[in-house]
Amino acid sequence: MGLLHAGIHSALNGEPVSVAAETDGFLSKMARKILPNARIYHDYKEMIETEHDIEGIIVTTPIHTHTTIVSEILRSKKHLGIFVEKPLSTNYDDARKICDAAKGSGVTNMVGFQKRFAATFRRAKDAVANDEIGTPQFFKSYSFMSDIFRKGQGWRFQPDSGGVTLEVGPHILDLIIWLFGEPTIVSGFRKKLYSDEVEDYVHAAMQFGSGLNGYTDISWSVRNYRLPEVFLEVNGTNGVLTVCDDYVKLQLDEDRGQTRAGTHMLRKPQLQPSVPFLLGDPEFCVEDQAFLQALNEKGSVDPDFSAAAKVNSLMDKIRAM
Repeated sequence: MGLLHAGIHSALNGEPVSVAAETDGFLSKMARKILPNARIYHDYKEMIETEHDIEGIIVTTPIHTHTTIVSEILRSKKHLGIFVEKPLSTNYDDARKICDAAKGSGVTNMVGFQKRFAATFRRAKDAVANDEIGTPQFFKSYSFMSDIFRKGQGWRFQPDSGGVTLEVGPHILDLIIWLFGEPTIVSGFRKKLYSDEVEDYVHAAMQFGSGLNGYTDISWSVRNYRLPEVFLEVNGTNGVLTVCDDYVKLQLDEDRGQTRAGTHMLRKPQLQPSVPFLLGDPEFCVEDQAFLQALNEKGSVDPDFSAAAKVNSLMDKIRAM
């Protein structure tokens, strides 16, 4: 992810990323090839102490390192804008520590929930906000990928730093909060399928103060999902909204605003505006554009640390089931 963001930022800025820190030997070699003029450090602390001209930092390290690294940046370089790949931390308490450290600093901060910048999910957000399907009644959702079918090793499979909730769950959970707010009640179960210490499958049912009910299934052990897929279907008093990365489908009983009654299938190419540089999905570029604009204007951008902490709070509830 670090190299992806480095490539996008280099293109958007019109000049290569000038500084990077990478402890992994292979990735460090890759960075030197992709960014031949950049200064590559082995220790991020040395980079922070040595470099005085950088304006922003992108943190794409393992999840369990986020709290330490971001806290050190906020302590040492209070003026630096900070972008952190999702999720913000491994738990809500650490996420709140980061939020508290950033509070009042005025520093631009953002967390990489790029699904919010995908054209299909933005259209879904508008449909809910504009009451096109009426009052949401219930939803079903999932986040699936075909990745783990045998016992794994490393931090992703350790109980304090890994598991499918932390690795695969953040995007769908962020979308649920973004669309409907935070749930008041969370119940369900977690299940180990191949791993010894972490969950490979989660079913989480949610209730909201509005009266909305819904559930999500999260797994990295579902066959036939070569690429990760996030899916959401919402039933409302005026119809049904179905959305994934590839399309938005609206089935409306009555006209709402400029959207007529009937079925409307909107595919991503119809909705996605062109981006100045395409590396990965377009939403990565749109996301990085939003961060850079906020950085240049010394302003705020959503989703920020506070928004990301809500996802950590929900994940804690799920991991406690």
